[in-house]
Amino acid sequence: MGLVNKAKNIVEGWASLMLGLNSNMAKNRASYCSVCEKAEHGKFEEFVNDELKEIQGMKCGLCRCPLSAKLRSKNEKCPLGKW
Repeated sequence: MGLVNKAKNIVEGWASLMLGLNSNMAKNRASYCSVCEKAEHGKFEEFVNDELKEIQGMKCGLCRCPLSAKLRSKNEKCPLGKW
């Protein structure tokens, strides 16, 4: 994935979080991430308020993306291929 596409995904994810978009997709993805051995708590992520409490304050330990935004970006993919 190119840098421009990655930037678009990041913006889409954060905008979707703020506007309450892509919630069903995020809920489905969170069911995998919330129990994933690679998910970890992050210092920055602790400040992000998320309706999905099971992934609030967490990031992916592989790609380092905050899960609150990553799960809401349509073009993002799990590095382990879980979704």
